[in-house]
Amino acid sequence: MEVRHMRAMPLTIIREERMDTPEEGVERLRQVVAQQILPMITNHRTCRLLSPPLIASTAPPPSGIIQRHAFLELGIIVDGVMGIWWRGQLTSCPAGTVLVIPPRCPHLPHAPLPQSPAHRVLWLIFPPHQCIAHLCEWRDNVHFVGTYCVIDDEDITYLGHRIWREQRQRDEHSALIVYGYLLSLLGRILKAPTHPAIPKYERFSVVPMTSEPLVQTVYRFLWSNYNRPIKLADLSDAVAYSPAYLCRRFRQLTGKTIWQVLRQIRIDVAKRLLALNFSVATVAEMVGFSDALYFSKVFSREVGMTPTNYQLQCKRKGQ
Repeated sequence: MEVRHMRAMPLTIIREERMDTPEEGVERLRQVVAQQILPMITNHRTCRLLSPPLIASTAPPPSGIIQRHAFLELGIIVDGVMGIWWRGQLTSCPAGTVLVIPPRCPHLPHAPLPQSPAHRVLWLIFPPHQCIAHLCEWRDNVHFVGTYCVIDDEDITYLGHRIWREQRQRDEHSALIVYGYLLSLLGRILKAPTHPAIPKYERFSVVPMTSEPLVQTVYRFLWSNYNRPIKLADLSDAVAYSPAYLCRRFRQLTGKTIWQVLRQIRIDVAKRLLALNFSVATVAEMVGFSDALYFSKVFSREVGMTPTNYQLQCKRKGQ
C-alpha cells in the first residue's frame, strides 16, 4: 500500500460529543465488527498494516496534545480517511488500514488533513491482561466518542501483542500471519464478555450548570484530555484567553483552580477503573499520571485511603 506522508497542518480545536449509551455502546461495537470490519478485511484478503516510521523526522507536530500511552494500541479505520502524526510525519490512513502504535510512541490521531475528511475508527488498547475497545467518529469538526468497553478475554490481549511482534519482525510470511491473528481477534470480540467501563459522555454530566461559556469550555476540555499531560498553554489556546486571565477568571467563577478540577476528574475516573480491577499502575497511566507512586500519594490524600485499599473495599462491597 502506498503510504502518504504530508506536511502537518494546524490542529483546529474541536468539541467532543457522545455517540451512544452504555448499553448501546457494547451492541454497537459488536455490530460494527461483524457487519463492517470483518467483511472489509475478508474482502481484502490481507491487512494494510501501518506502524510508525523507523526514522523520526524533525518536522514539528500539529498544535495539540500529543499522546504517549504506556500500552500497545491498535486502530482500525472503519470508513473515511484519518490523519495520524507520529514520529515527525503526518500519514493519511484510508479505510481498511490497521494502525499498530507501540507503547510510549508519541502520536496524534485525527490529525488534520486537507478538507478534514470524515472518518470512523475502532480503537483497541491493551493494558496488562485486558483489552479496552471504543469507537469514535470525526465529522464536521466534531469528535463523537463511543462507550469504552472492557473485553474480558486474555486471548484477545495475546493476539494483539502477537500482531505487534509480527509487525516488528516482518518477513515474506508476516502479512498472512497477521491476517490470521486479526481475524481471530475480531472474532473473539464478538463472543467475549464485554461491559461498559468509562462512557465519555458521562463526563459531561458533571459540568456545572452555568451560562458562563468559559466554565463549560474548560470542563469539557479537561474531561476530554484528563488522560494526557495537559499544559496551561493547551487550555489557553482552546479557550482563546491568556493563561493569566484564564486562571483568574475561572477561579472567580467557580471558587476552584483549574488544576483542582483536573485532579478531581482524574480521581473520579480512577475510582471507576479501580472498581473494575485494573492494576494501580494501569489506572495511573489511564488517568494521566506518569508515576504510579505519585498517583498513589495524590489518591490517598484525596480519598483517605490508598488505591489498593479502595480496590479491596470495592471487592468486599461486591461480594
